[in-house]
Amino acid sequence: MNRKTIITILLALVAMTSIVAQDMIKTATAPISFSKKDFADTIKIKVIDGAVVVPVEIEGQTRNLLFDTGSPLGLWQGQKEAWMRQFTTDSLTFGDINKRSRNQIIYQFPTIKMGNLQIENYPMIVEDAMSEFTCNRFDGIIGFNLVGKGLSFKLDTKDSLLIVTDRKKFFAEEEKGQPTAKYRMKRAYCPLVYVDSPFGWIEMVFDTGALNTWLALSQEDLDRWFQKNPKKRKLLDDLTLQTDTTINTSWGLYGLSTDTLVGRLLHFTKIKIDKLPVNDLYITTAHPTMRVGSAVLKHASLIIDAPKKQFVFMPHNGQDITVGNSETGSASFIPSEAG
Repeated sequence: MNRKTIITILLALVAMTSIVAQDMIKTATAPISFSKKDFADTIKIKVIDGAVVVPVEIEGQTRNLLFDTGSPLGLWQGQKEAWMRQFTTDSLTFGDINKRSRNQIIYQFPTIKMGNLQIENYPMIVEDAMSEFTCNRFDGIIGFNLVGKGLSFKLDTKDSLLIVTDRKKFFAEEEKGQPTAKYRMKRAYCPLVYVDSPFGWIEMVFDTGALNTWLALSQEDLDRWFQKNPKKRKLLDDLTLQTDTTINTSWGLYGLSTDTLVGRLLHFTKIKIDKLPVNDLYITTAHPTMRVGSAVLKHASLIIDAPKKQFVFMPHNGQDITVGNSETGSASFIPSEAG
């Protein structure tokens, strides 16, 4: 059996599921305020393989922040600086996608200027573990709590623009006739969507911080599901193109994690992210969790409609998305020694 290495980049930040941690994130989000009301603004952004990087001004300097729907609050990549205000006296436990955890203090950023909009008292944690990977492509993360505060966004990945507004029906005309995905919040500011897969409906985090990822499927979670639905296992075998012992190297917020897994390469002729059809998709099951990642934004722009609690997809070609075997989901296969 060949051994392969799968490198995945999943930058989601999650708070551990205690009520105290979830309440503290909501408490830290409450003081956020905006310099404008009844506004809409357009900002030029960078799009890197579907990942949206937003330029902002902090303390007179331009900083680039990754727009991460999988993170409930912000993250600053680097060291604590004098202008940061400590919000919590006690540390909270946060985990990354690799299930590593650390105790963190939440800080407030006095002012973040996004285009012509000033965001006051935005909460972030400070962490430097991922700087080796990011190579200064971005300085931190903007989390989904801005949507929780009522802002709607259009991530125009075709023309590299971000539109931000607090107007409830601002995108109504653009949304007409476009495929949508309703989301619900399982934890504080963590959006879950339904994916119609060959195995049935699967609820997943919609995570634009899962870089270059289509669907991250967990073999461990699938195995548990097949124990309850043994008749479905043949379907998995029919969809499997390859099974290998896999060295899964995954970058999370708290560094690198490497596991040896038995993973499958699957071919889905068609899935749907709620109402968005995606055709000819190749994915692997060598992941710690299940989520929809940023690769969909290589093929479609995205409206996040806060009042309706829905994502609206706008395929760049105006039709269904067809991926093909030039993209293997979230996997980069790098041959290693045969074993």
